[in-house]
Amino acid sequence: MQKSLDQTTVTTEDTAGHPGNTRALAELIGLACELNSADSIDGLLDSFARGLSDIWPGAGVRLCEVNTPGKCLIPLDRMPSDPIPIRGTLLGNIAKDGRVTVVADLDDDPAYFRGKEAPPGLTWKSAIGSPIPLNGEASHVVCVFLPERTPITVEDESLLERAVLLLEPLLARWRSQDERLKAFYDIAKAIAAAVDARDPHLVGHGSRVSEFAQHTARVHGLKPGFIERIGLAGLLHDIGRLGIPEVILSKPGILSAEEQRIVRAHPELSVKFLEDVEYLSDVFPAIRNHHERYDGEGYPDGLEGEDIPLGARLLAVADSFDAMTSARAFRGPVSDEEALDELRKLSGRQFDPILVEAFCRAYEEKLIISQNVLSADDPLSQLRMKNIS
Repeated sequence: MQKSLDQTTVTTEDTAGHPGNTRALAELIGLACELNSADSIDGLLDSFARGLSDIWPGAGVRLCEVNTPGKCLIPLDRMPSDPIPIRGTLLGNIAKDGRVTVVADLDDDPAYFRGKEAPPGLTWKSAIGSPIPLNGEASHVVCVFLPERTPITVEDESLLERAVLLLEPLLARWRSQDERLKAFYDIAKAIAAAVDARDPHLVGHGSRVSEFAQHTARVHGLKPGFIERIGLAGLLHDIGRLGIPEVILSKPGILSAEEQRIVRAHPELSVKFLEDVEYLSDVFPAIRNHHERYDGEGYPDGLEGEDIPLGARLLAVADSFDAMTSARAFRGPVSDEEALDELRKLSGRQFDPILVEAFCRAYEEKLIISQNVLSADDPLSQLRMKNIS
């Protein structure tokens, strides 16, 4: 952006359809608070679009991601929209020009693609848009469409510039964290595959638990940031098994008391293996306590009910379902229906009843795909295992 926050000026005069000085500053402060509280890139961009709608009441906000290889803009609205070509469109020109653009009359703008670029619902008359730069290039484009052909003032331009200036550093930070998270996911998948490889019955277990927990969390209405983190916890929840002798892990019979004690140490071992990775510190409680029971009879800490971390309660349900529906050295798998019945039967005793209900809903919506579906003779099996292992 060409102007800094200190170089902009505002007026005390309110114009119909346009924010005045006092309210505009209040809205900017509110927008800054909303942006700072976002827990993901998606949440950040959603808060930004909502904030602009508050600043310009009655306006329609179109926020798009620039897809340079595809030579198009991808609308990020809640309602699905087709990509918008960069070449020969209003929003494409805003992305290429690199500055705030004002269109006093959309009917007179030959680049405006009516019915394609603006949000649906109203006939928009004027617009003000801006690129959102990241690393020197436009990563996104935002445009505020107004229902009246009223003059767009210098104060409007200044206000949009200020809003974008608020977003830029936060977007850069979240993009960096997003890339870091993806790198951690790749590392975590490799670690999970190494753990699972010690037992042929456990191939893909960590990835399935990760997926099951994320889908359950999503159906339960938890935030995207939490869902991403529980995915990491699911991948790494059994890493402590690397510290358990293979003869115990593969034993076909009943474990002795001492062998059970060694196996039950794996959640604590998992955290011990990872304790120097500060980036993962927030998922340690989910990993450490995923074998706690809702009635307090679990391990290692004997926690009860909602004293058990939410992530651990999610992993407990996902982990148990996958264990039941997968073959083990000492038994074959049970059917999905039997496993779901067992979850319901132990709801409120071993498992959080609300999360059991969310898991069952995720299963009904075909988000949960068990090993029974992914049997060796299933044509989807190899593809699925390739994706999750």
